[in-house]
Amino acid sequence: MNTRFLEAFVWVARLGSFRGAADRLNLTQAAISSRIASLEEDFGQKLFDRDPRELKLTAAGRVLLPYAERMLEIGRDMQTAVRTGSELTGTLRIGVVETIVHTWLIDFLDELKRRHGGLEIQLTAEPTHRLHEDLRRGQTDVAIQTDAILDESVRNREIGLMPMGWVGPGGGQAGRRVLTLAELAEQPLIAMTRGSQPHLALLDTCRREDVTPKTIHCISSIAAIIRLATAGFGAAVLPLAAIREELADGRLAIIPCSANLGPLRLVVSHRIDPTNRASEVVAALAYETALAFAERVGAPMAVPPTGG
Repeated sequence: MNTRFLEAFVWVARLGSFRGAADRLNLTQAAISSRIASLEEDFGQKLFDRDPRELKLTAAGRVLLPYAERMLEIGRDMQTAVRTGSELTGTLRIGVVETIVHTWLIDFLDELKRRHGGLEIQLTAEPTHRLHEDLRRGQTDVAIQTDAILDESVRNREIGLMPMGWVGPGGGQAGRRVLTLAELAEQPLIAMTRGSQPHLALLDTCRREDVTPKTIHCISSIAAIIRLATAGFGAAVLPLAAIREELADGRLAIIPCSANLGPLRLVVSHRIDPTNRASEVVAALAYETALAFAERVGAPMAVPPTGG
């Protein structure tokens, strides 16, 4: 059971409004509605009667409320006991793909420092295939990347999706007609590292549309891709969340295209260590941070992880 969903339920019940709960938890109304819908799906019961004038708990909602409040109280007690009685120490090696660097890495590191200031972090940013190799060899403890690692010594957890799009220089894109992939591929296409999810998504889309691009440039750095796309060097394939600032200030613009690229999947993987829970705790924090980021930026940029 996801306690964030229970927290949303409790605040909607207390305040009698989705908007009030959204303001209290610093979320959008859509995020609150999504959490309540997930709970209702889990229980197979409606929890609120949605009247235009008043929001009331159903019979099932009234039964659930005291249990939800008790679970949240227990959760707070557990956090307090763990943080005060078992501080994480030592060195933890964390590897991330560059998309994380450009989205929620700083939020993650700030919260990690706040909760576990005694833990020394060694950070690397590498493509997914390198992070897989490092984790299998024991050179990394936690990897935040794009694919599950199939290894008995590793645990994987999906932490959400980031929609990808075709982007080019800002200005002149508004109101532009939707291009076919064949039209778009008349110019150079820019993707991330060869074999990465964005690169493979581009190749799969080209095969599906029966289009053979003249040129595909594979660039390992999102910052470099941004510079090339801003300069009009080609149409880039990028996770939109990683370029939200450039889209907002007009340096980059989404190119309307009939060929859908699909989303970038994100996974946190960590080594199993019975003697040290640090990697498990940090992987759980990565999940929390990904969820909070997705709820803050919204579905056009990121889709939250599902499940508990």
